[in-house]
Amino acid sequence: MLTPFDKQRRLQTNKDFLELVGDNIDEICDRIVTVDETWVRQYNPESKQESMQWTKKGERPPKKFKVQKSASKLMATFFWDCEGVLLIDYLPKGTTMNGQYYANLLAQAREAVVQKRRGKLSRGVLFLQDNASVHTARVSRQALKDTDFSEIDHPPYCPDLAPSDYFLFSNLQKELRGRRFVDDNQMKMAVKSHFDCKEKEYFLGGLKALYTRCEKCISLEGDYIEK
Repeated sequence: MLTPFDKQRRLQTNKDFLELVGDNIDEICDRIVTVDETWVRQYNPESKQESMQWTKKGERPPKKFKVQKSASKLMATFFWDCEGVLLIDYLPKGTTMNGQYYANLLAQAREAVVQKRRGKLSRGVLFLQDNASVHTARVSRQALKDTDFSEIDHPPYCPDLAPSDYFLFSNLQKELRGRRFVDDNQMKMAVKSHFDCKEKEYFLGGLKALYTRCEKCISLEGDYIEK
C-alpha cells in the first residue's frame, strides 16, 4: 500500500510529466525510451477465462485438468520506444541480474539508439525506468549518466504508470499464453515475431496512453489528498 508520502510523490510526478508534455505529446513520445524486465516461459497456460468454450444448452463443458506453468523460463529485458523494440536481452541461466549487468545493457541500448534511430540522441532521449534496485544501483546510475539520456522520474510501486507493464508485457503474455515451445530458441523467435509484425502506431499508442493515465491519476489522487 502506498504511504501518504508515496501518494504525494506520485501526484507530483504525474503533474511534472503532463507539464513536460504540454501540447507536444508526439514530440515527447518520439524522444522517450523505456525499459523493463519480465519472465518469458516455454509454457504459460491460458487463464480460466481464456480457456472457456461455448457449449450447447444442457451440455456439460469438457473436463479440464489443472496445468502448471513451465519451470523453464528466461528473464528478458526490453528497451523500446515509439517505433518499436530497440533491444531485447535474455539473462543467461545461472547469471544474476545486478547493477553491473544492467549497466552493460544501458551501453548496448545507447548503441542501439545510435544505430537504429538516427538523430534521436541529438534530439535528447527521455529515459523512463522504474525504481528496481538494479536500476538505482550506483554503477547503473553512472552508466545512465554516460548514455547522455535524461531520466524521467517514476514514482515507486506504480506499475500502472509503466508502459511496459500496462501495455507491452500484458499484450505479449496474451500472445504467448497457451503456446508450448520446444526450447528457449523457439520461445525467443515467438517473442521476436510478435513484435516484428507490429506497426509503429502500436508502440506510439502504448506510450501515448501514459498521458491519459497520468491525467486520471492526478484526478483520483488529487481528490484523495484534498480530503
